[in-house]
Amino acid sequence: MLGIAIDHRIAHLGRFDPQGRPVVTATDLEDLAGTDGVADPAAALHLLLTADEDDDAVLGLPASADREAEARLRRAAEDAGLHVHRIVPKPVAVALHYGAIDEGVHCTILVVDQAAETVELTVLAITPDLTARIVTTRTAPLGEDHARTQVSRALAEATPDAVLLSGGLYTNPARRDEVEELSAAQGAMVRCTTPELAVVHGLLLLEEFGLLRVATGPAPAGDRNFPPPLEDPEPQPWQTAPTDPEPPAKSAPKAPTATATEPVTPVEPAPIPTPRAEPHPEPDPTPEEPAPEPTPEPAPSASPPTHTATATAASSVPASTSTLHSVPVAQLQAIRRDDHLLVLWAWPDDALTARVRWRREDPSTSGDGPRDGDIRCQRRVYEHDGGLDLPLGRGTVTLTVEALVPDAGADTEGAASLRVAAEPPIVDYEPSLRRRLTGARVATVTFTARTGCDLPAVRIVHGLGRYRPTSTAEGTVLHEVPAQRLSAGTPLTVEFPFPSTKGTSWLVCFPASGPASPHERDDPHDGHDAYDDHNDTDIRPTALHRLRVT
Repeated sequence: MLGIAIDHRIAHLGRFDPQGRPVVTATDLEDLAGTDGVADPAAALHLLLTADEDDDAVLGLPASADREAEARLRRAAEDAGLHVHRIVPKPVAVALHYGAIDEGVHCTILVVDQAAETVELTVLAITPDLTARIVTTRTAPLGEDHARTQVSRALAEATPDAVLLSGGLYTNPARRDEVEELSAAQGAMVRCTTPELAVVHGLLLLEEFGLLRVATGPAPAGDRNFPPPLEDPEPQPWQTAPTDPEPPAKSAPKAPTATATEPVTPVEPAPIPTPRAEPHPEPDPTPEEPAPEPTPEPAPSASPPTHTATATAASSVPASTSTLHSVPVAQLQAIRRDDHLLVLWAWPDDALTARVRWRREDPSTSGDGPRDGDIRCQRRVYEHDGGLDLPLGRGTVTLTVEALVPDAGADTEGAASLRVAAEPPIVDYEPSLRRRLTGARVATVTFTARTGCDLPAVRIVHGLGRYRPTSTAEGTVLHEVPAQRLSAGTPLTVEFPFPSTKGTSWLVCFPASGPASPHERDDPHDGHDAYDDHNDTDIRPTALHRLRVT
């Protein structure tokens, strides 16, 4: 599968490498051939494609392109031999890259997509029925401060929940900081993860995404106002922390303002009885002076000039309420997505932050990164992304998740833990058929491992009829591949004679150590170990329709 994004001046082509990572190639159309990719997509595709390219593709166009431009692109792709699965606007692909489109997600996002010399600003309204609606789109030049001004204007008009950055320009942290520092962006979350791959990676995700609706025009009236993001209670104690050292330095002037501290003493009598044992008897005659009830109200007004009594009250009251306690979460689960884990859990009602810890049990097969980690996950980010995405590789991982709540009486016993088993290594295979000069037909099957692994003994089964075989009993074994070691990305090709047949026929691979048919799997006396260690390798076709060879 190819992902192709064509702009006026730059065209990008992406595919997944044998390790499942997106590889993107950028071509400057203007420098090479002076071509406008939107106006002349045929010339752009001629520069991008080679003779051995895959014939399946998902295409992206700027959101400002019209129907005529989309029709030109489709005709050019089909003329180039590509099978076009779908054409989507580039901002929608960016939203897929960041996981902003999912079932139940209801939000407004601003996509800032940088092209060669312009920035396209598109406001998307995402609704829970997997619909991405293009509300507005505009293009601004990159020169001087035009782009920054237009981004600020779009933020002020749309008030989005998140800003998604796309394009090689935003790989520079300084350019990302410019967006985050805009006053209109203070209430929105700015996301910038591999922005140079955002469009093409989102196009490649369309293959497994499922149903996605793309609409244009103003959002329905019921979808304009979205709930504000949840507030995080943690910054409050961090803001009051610098004022804590001041009261000890000015503890002497607090004796005359003892009346201001009287309302606090019933809340926290324990922390301050010893140093202030002598001032407490003094307030006894003072209540006689402010006998009327209105006098306690001026007392707080007298304390702000000193600033010390107010700081004491502010720091002492939140001290008991701002402390967060760890409680185990419920319904902890993890879904594998290639070398990523999507971690899901049920949040307690009063929890806005969770602590997530992980440990890789077999780091040699887990990929890059540290062996263990400890992070904080904000609830608003979790709900926006539809879970917590962790790139932890394909090995065994142990997860621990605790929610942080302000209730000191909550049950804090234990923590929710989950051990995620390693995903078996994947070996892709693809059969093909060709005819020699003598007229004999020869079948070829190519095996490619995404990671280095042991390939078990494999039987290549030939089946006839409209339906492909599901076991070795539903066809004839034409060839057996011995067990051997496969290196990542290095193809193994086997060749064998193909019988002369008429009609539809299939070539399907099955592990040789497995049972001959599904009925034998329940028989413990059949002499086969259907799930031995060698069958840990997942042998799968590159595409089901390629198993049909005639």
